Amino acid sequence: MPRWSIFAIDLAIVVISFTGLWLFRDSISTTKAVGFLNKMLMAVISYGFTALIFKTHHGVVRYSTFHDIKHISKTAITATLFYIAALSLHNYFKYHLATFQPSFAFPSLLSLMVISGQVLLRLTVKLFYESLEISGHLEKQKQLFIIGTGHDSINIATQLVNNPESRYKPVAFLSTEGSLVDKRITGIKILNLNDGIGIHKINYNAKSVLIPKSLLKTMPQDFYDNCLKEDIELLTTGAISKYQGTEQPPQIYKIKIEDLLGRDTIKIDSVYVQSHFAGQTVLITGAAGSIGAELTRQIAQFNCKKLVLVDQAETPLNDLWLELSVLGCNTEIKPIVANVCNRDRMRQIFECAKPSVVFHAAAYKHVPMMEMHPSTAVVTNVMGSKICADLSVEYEVKRFVMISTDKAVNPTNVMGASKRAAEIYVQSLYNRELAEKGDAATKFVTTRFGNVLGSNGSVVPLFKKQIENGGPLTLTHREITRYFMTIPEACSLVLEAGCTGKGGEIYIFDMGEPVKIYDLAEKMIRLSGKIPGKDIKIVETGLRNGEKLYEELLATHEDTTPTHHPKLMIAKVREYPFQYAKTEVQSIIDVALKYNLTHDVVLKLKILIPEFKSQNSEYEEIDKILIKNI
Repeated sequence: MPRWSIFAIDLAIVVISFTGLWLFRDSISTTKAVGFLNKMLMAVISYGFTALIFKTHHGVVRYSTFHDIKHISKTAITATLFYIAALSLHNYFKYHLATFQPSFAFPSLLSLMVISGQVLLRLTVKLFYESLEISGHLEKQKQLFIIGTGHDSINIATQLVNNPESRYKPVAFLSTEGSLVDKRITGIKILNLNDGIGIHKINYNAKSVLIPKSLLKTMPQDFYDNCLKEDIELLTTGAISKYQGTEQPPQIYKIKIEDLLGRDTIKIDSVYVQSHFAGQTVLITGAAGSIGAELTRQIAQFNCKKLVLVDQAETPLNDLWLELSVLGCNTEIKPIVANVCNRDRMRQIFECAKPSVVFHAAAYKHVPMMEMHPSTAVVTNVMGSKICADLSVEYEVKRFVMISTDKAVNPTNVMGASKRAAEIYVQSLYNRELAEKGDAATKFVTTRFGNVLGSNGSVVPLFKKQIENGGPLTLTHREITRYFMTIPEACSLVLEAGCTGKGGEIYIFDMGEPVKIYDLAEKMIRLSGKIPGKDIKIVETGLRNGEKLYEELLATHEDTTPTHHPKLMIAKVREYPFQYAKTEVQSIIDVALKYNLTHDVVLKLKILIPEFKSQNSEYEEIDKILIKNI
């Protein structure tokens, strides 16, 4: 609305108010008033003049606020004073009265009517525009189903219904409880989930399903698969938060592939774990990596005295340091750029920091890359582990936890074999220390688990990038399967195992059911709103060097013993005498340090680890030679 139109309407309100009040006064008064036109003109000029001074017509009417009401009131009161003065002067000069005889009743009532009329105008326009916006917004809202009829589901539905600005509109609850079907909660109907999500999608024209966070792990995988096949958007939300006692609208976001693992939430005894870190100095190698960084985040909450973060990658280490600096925890954070293969540098770190707990996460883990560079794999994964383990004994560290991999089980590649060699040395070193020092020995514990979703080198980040680029998604074989767990889950179990281990154990984690990478790729494509094979293709590239179709968590001659935690088991592995392990491991390291004897390095690994049989690799020839010599 242009300013002149608002100004004109405001003056029209003055004219209407004046006329109405004048007629009303005449109807109840025995004495008829005279000079209607003159007095109305004085009123219009007074209000028009003050409106120009105070610029009441300059505001945007649809965004009027209480400030505008005060502005209008101030203008009307001032205009009333002008009008009273003009009326008094008019009476004085026209009727030659000796003194002013101002009348306050009529101008005051006029002022109230003008204020009411102008405020009503602005409120009417404001409400009209808001109703248009709301109706337009409602048309843009996505209709969705809400899973369950529990407390969380009802709370979320109530918040969405009561929030006119929400992007989503709940149209029905989906429940498997037959007794609740066709009933209503907060005006929303309850439907039978067992009838099939596809039927409800057609009947209600809803293409989204919201699953409260508390129900994510309870829904069967078939439900998620059906939703994805029906092109139904999967949404979830966290718990409803409160701010100053008021519940805030739920934050809704698309379900990630990590949410569809189908695993129960892993719970650890946080009080017990914290007691092992309170007041301690903890050193973490590979701290800037995905596992090391999450370990750092979790340990930082346990009131330890100092966290010493060691990594050779400067930029990610700096990023982690900045992230931890804003947490405001009482723990001293000390980032150190160093390579675990540099014995002198690591000795200096141990000497200065004097850690009581060490988490050794530094390692090279890309299978094809290490297959091309066996010497590098041995130098970092074996020699780096040996240096850290030896220094832990020398500086009387209480606990040493090494992060290993399921690829160390019946290894088919150099990376897995190098980690198995590190396991052998660490376990034999503990047995030697236990025999010599008893309970005073450093407690060495190894944790072995499978692929971690979202970690550096994981297939999930690769698939995400390929989807963003429009595909295709590349996998090595249609039948390849892997075990998966999330980074927080893995690190929680590492902490639990590290604190409860008595020493010498190799812990394995319950990784749940193995996942076909092809199925994982299809789900990720559908979660992105695309159709596999049509919008984004999936291409097989063939198995890479050293890669096998199925991962194992235990070697064929190993068995396990349960622990206090249902997700943790102890692997019973073949143990090596320390002198033999030390001699063989050092021999492998000596050859690796020459960097030009690739086959000799692999040969020595195979001699130390008889179950190491190469697959899809040039080193399969070495296996044939060894078999002939037996």
